[in-house]
Amino acid sequence: MNVESRIRQAKPAYLRANSDQAAEAVWDKLQQRETALVQKRSRIGRVSIAVAAAAAVIICLIGSGFVSPIMASALKQLPLIGGLFGQAGDAGLQTVAEQGMIQNVNTSVTHNGVTFTISDMMYDGTRISMVLTRETSDGNNPPLKKWVDKSTDTYIAALKKGETPSDVIEVRANGEKLAVSRHLASDIMHHYSSILTIQPDVGVTGSSSFDLPEQFEFEVKIQDATINQEFKLGFPVTKTTNQYIVLASEKAKSHGDYDMSISKLEMTEATMQMEVRLDFKAGQEMEAIGDHLGYDVLNERGELATLLGGSSAEGTDEKSYVNVLLFEPFKELPKTLFVKPYVQENKEKVYIKELEFTLSVQ
Repeated sequence: MNVESRIRQAKPAYLRANSDQAAEAVWDKLQQRETALVQKRSRIGRVSIAVAAAAAVIICLIGSGFVSPIMASALKQLPLIGGLFGQAGDAGLQTVAEQGMIQNVNTSVTHNGVTFTISDMMYDGTRISMVLTRETSDGNNPPLKKWVDKSTDTYIAALKKGETPSDVIEVRANGEKLAVSRHLASDIMHHYSSILTIQPDVGVTGSSSFDLPEQFEFEVKIQDATINQEFKLGFPVTKTTNQYIVLASEKAKSHGDYDMSISKLEMTEATMQMEVRLDFKAGQEMEAIGDHLGYDVLNERGELATLLGGSSAEGTDEKSYVNVLLFEPFKELPKTLFVKPYVQENKEKVYIKELEFTLSVQ
């Protein structure tokens, strides 16, 4: 059962323990808080397009020449280490690592025999990815997943009691807390290291892009429930990519009872991210439609972009729905992009011709 479902099931217990008239409103407010791995409104992983690529969701790849000494030692114990860092995963992060755009921060904090380390990281304006390691002084180094599960259980238990717990992972830029979704690469969470990727929570911010300067002070605050201790790791961050291209559709297209437009398609050396807006007429099931739409993005050579993940959220005006999709960038900068929305029927893609877009890359 995922974190979102477990929190939802905690609601009856909370209301029984808090029978005052304000209990329902308090619960609704609590539900809006970020969970350790799942944002309530961002619905990460519920988008059908992301399901098809679940095995590749935010697998962050860093070239071996840029792995810090601490991480190099830790990651040697990972199975199939050559394949993970040399062949599989996120081609965009591999590219920026090869080009020397990975920032080596190597900051650590130790409390009660537990050390959290953030080594290499990358920020390109659309996402922040970093290597997160948790080590214990006894050398046993339990799997990172055990720490995640324990800390999440503690968070949920506090919610059931009507408390307002701190996020398991909280991030700040120049002292200001960011509304974000957080992803730990599931493929390597069995080990005590993983890749933590931070992206804006479009359900809260209304935007899929960070509103941050080229340089800022970054802080990651971690609640470790296994030892009841808070860790704070801070370091300066610099935007490390040179290419930043933003495209958008000139006008919306219609299908059935809703309109579709591409609010923004961003391309850097590390990331290609697309934000799609759906505008509905009154009474339409926005979530049912929005979460079941898929999107293929192709270049002029007919090459299909590799999907890494996606999220969705209701728009701020309550009549719109936003889908955000993260792709690996094409190896060469395309001249033209073709966006082909579809629905899945009997394991087959059924494209919606009326909603196809052609974007020229200037």
